[in-house]
Amino acid sequence: ERIISSPIVQSSTERNIPAWLALPIVGSCIMGYILKNETSTLSQADSGVGWVGTMFYITSGMFFGAAILGCFTATSVYNQRDKQRKKAAVNLFILMIIITIFLVGAIFANSLVYSVGLVDNDLGGMRGTIACRVDTANSCTSCSTDDDNLDEEIQCVEWSKQDVTKILQTQLKQSATVAAIFLLYAFSALRFGFVLRTHVSMYQIDYL
Repeated sequence: ERIISSPIVQSSTERNIPAWLALPIVGSCIMGYILKNETSTLSQADSGVGWVGTMFYITSGMFFGAAILGCFTATSVYNQRDKQRKKAAVNLFILMIIITIFLVGAIFANSLVYSVGLVDNDLGGMRGTIACRVDTANSCTSCSTDDDNLDEEIQCVEWSKQDVTKILQTQLKQSATVAAIFLLYAFSALRFGFVLRTHVSMYQIDYL
């Protein structure tokens, strides 16, 4: 029987890092797309959602970079020079995860702040445009198209400012929830990075 020792567990964790980070990579892209595209008119209303969407895209890139470094560190250490390269890769992995923690923390905080701020936000006088944009049930009437320029007051009269605000607050709360989940991933990855750095530093190379 094969004994499951600490080095075996460590090696298994290293190989699974890219797959383990797949969720925050894909999830960040999805949230970035939702906040940058489906509610892109919010940036014109000074709600800051567009900025949060951009931060999600950057976060996805950071997680992806960390996953690539995880692939590199998962290979065996062949010589002293390779060991130094692995140590540099692990240090870069830790740096990228630390930056990611700050990014995701900023997303979490700003999503909550913008959610609360929407209560007193007049949506830049774009209630009708935003309502038509986020309506997925085709319940809005008199929505403006590229061929016309309808007044905001007559666009989607079925939705009040309170209705639009609730929808936007829900999306921002979802953003904060996703950011909180990704924070857990980032802290776990950071812990793994420090353990891996110790593991690589203590790696001994024997020449026969």
